[in-house]
Amino acid sequence: MRRRSGATVMMIALLFFIPGVIQAAAEDPVKEIVNKIESRYRKTTDLIADFTQTTTVKGFATALKSAGRVYIKRPGKLRWDYLEPNLEQIFVDNDRVQFYVPEHKQVLTGQLSKMADSQAPLQLLQGIGRLDKHYTVEAIPGGAKGSGRLPLLSLTPVEGGADQPRIVVEVDPDTYFLRRVELHDVNGSVSNFLFSRIQANTGLKDELFVFLVPKDVEVIPAPTLAGP
Repeated sequence: MRRRSGATVMMIALLFFIPGVIQAAAEDPVKEIVNKIESRYRKTTDLIADFTQTTTVKGFATALKSAGRVYIKRPGKLRWDYLEPNLEQIFVDNDRVQFYVPEHKQVLTGQLSKMADSQAPLQLLQGIGRLDKHYTVEAIPGGAKGSGRLPLLSLTPVEGGADQPRIVVEVDPDTYFLRRVELHDVNGSVSNFLFSRIQANTGLKDELFVFLVPKDVEVIPAPTLAGP
């Protein structure tokens, strides 16, 4: 996929959907916000949202822009549709992942657990682990606030994770859903996702998350991790 990162999309979906995604220090002033976020997502069984994505790549003057819709259903189902400027789709069903690029007539398919940078997101998507084992959260330096006047939150790895993106999130003050997620990777690139028209618990059907490979499309194994 030319502009997309499967690991990035997985991380966004997890932040958007899994309760208990972040851990605040005992005396952290943002703990109340964290608790409200967790309470909101704990009551969420499925979710639909529109998104816009702006990616600034270090060394390039023009940002890449795209838009689409994401569907998530517990446990372990994700459908991420890029609709603009071109159709691209990501389907996840527990450990199975399919990346479909109609323009190239290709489907990249494999096991998410064997793809680079995907183990922790997969565990969380399946409900096995929690992001609060990997990240802590605090107000970003300088105390900047989002459009709803709530502090912007910074997530950082608890241990290791030098190659993981730095994450900044903005919380909707009315619903306590995440309305914006910003990822800064170690190479200096920044991906900014803005979510809108968020709908929860609409009763999404399993069929929405099923992708059948067209006959004229080439199936390509996804790259896997080295070693066992």
